[in-house]
Amino acid sequence: MKDILLWVGLFLIIVILGWLNQKQRLSGKVKAAYAQLRALNARTREDCSSDEDLALWEANLQELEKHPNEYNKLDEEIRLREAFVLYLERHYPEDIRLEKLREAAAFQKDSVWGMKIKR
Repeated sequence: MKDILLWVGLFLIIVILGWLNQKQRLSGKVKAAYAQLRALNARTREDCSSDEDLALWEANLQELEKHPNEYNKLDEEIRLREAFVLYLERHYPEDIRLEKLREAAAFQKDSVWGMKIKR
């Protein structure tokens, strides 16, 4: 009986530490990048974006790419890749990244299996 209680206690400690790690990891820079990318997405879709937004896009995308799960969640919610492609097409149509980004935006990852599905 004591062994079972020890194993349950150890399991609970591991779960709590994992939960605290997740909360800590998503604070600060990641939350700021989330908020900024949502705002940039809204401005781009409302056709209110400007040429100066490129530095914000790149900095926040770079920060969020350090956390692939969060990047994919945000992409699924607001179609982040499509919005960035739309921004580049409007303001920087000669950008060399556009072709690859269009291809990446054309596919959505399935949230269960991680497979690419053509939209």
